[in-house]
Amino acid sequence: MHLYEAHLPVSNTEAAQRFYVEIVGLQFAHRDLTRDAVFLWAGADRRSMLGLWGPNTALGREFHKCHIAFNVPLAELLAAGE
Repeated sequence: MHLYEAHLPVSNTEAAQRFYVEIVGLQFAHRDLTRDAVFLWAGADRRSMLGLWGPNTALGREFHKCHIAFNVPLAELLAAGE
């Protein structure tokens, strides 16, 4: 199992990008200026991603729609329910 993705609303995508890259150590992946969103790799294997959504985006305005997702092999998931 590993973290697949997480999304966070932020008040300033540029400042948040600097913090998560320079302080936390995540790696820049993509910036979408049309949606005011930044995507960062979380982990050297590039299997996990953090999305940062500006205040004028749907996810930035409606923070309750943000989510976190894990990638779990089906066998592991089924075994956990037993």
